[in-house]
Amino acid sequence: MNIGTQIVASGLKAQVEALDMLANNLANVNTNGFKEQKAFFTYLDESAGTATVGDNDPGSMRAVSVQGALNIKDGLLQPTQREFDIALVGNGFIAVETPQGERYTRNGSLRLNTKSELVTSGGYPVLGAKGRITVTPGRLVINEQGGVYSDNKLLGQLKLVTFDGPAAMVQEGNSLFAPQNSQATPKKAAVEVRQGYLEQSNVNAVGSMVEMVGIMRRYEAMQKSVGLLLNEVDSRSIERLGR
Repeated sequence: MNIGTQIVASGLKAQVEALDMLANNLANVNTNGFKEQKAFFTYLDESAGTATVGDNDPGSMRAVSVQGALNIKDGLLQPTQREFDIALVGNGFIAVETPQGERYTRNGSLRLNTKSELVTSGGYPVLGAKGRITVTPGRLVINEQGGVYSDNKLLGQLKLVTFDGPAAMVQEGNSLFAPQNSQATPKKAAVEVRQGYLEQSNVNAVGSMVEMVGIMRRYEAMQKSVGLLLNEVDSRSIERLGR
């Protein structure tokens, strides 16, 4: 394959992957605690055998690939006045128990299961410092430090964690996150808990639509480049055959 065609093909593939990220962001614009994924393009420097990270508008005629990173900026807080709803302010996650092991979420829409355990809207048990938190009858209060009380009796302390590279967290669906590096160690998060609120998605729908239009235009331009390159190859082949 012609080197120019290879470069354009890599660009087309990168644009499709970036479009997939945007589509997923827009599909979760109303998902509590959702964090948008930003696309970053990496250019291959053939002379040095290395890769360099560019911005989100690839314009260089070099082979390119796309990578994603989470935007961990806080979303807006929506008041609900519901005692089982909580939102985190700051860099951190709520630890939960899943069949795949410990995972993390920003979706603070909680409830009780049949065992009176505190669980997420997806049914995953919320973890405290000593494991699952069982809620007894009474007025539920979750304070700013994550302490869970019923009628002033401490039931547990929410396990609120962060990581050295929170932007490197990956989404697994169902509002769950996991660190890209399986060896990453969670640390205690310095966050503030707001009871009676839910954190909204931090996706900017208008900005994402504008970015999507830009990607589609670049994709169309690259498709035209492929056509021009193939026509040039055909012309050269015909010229050689005619000699």
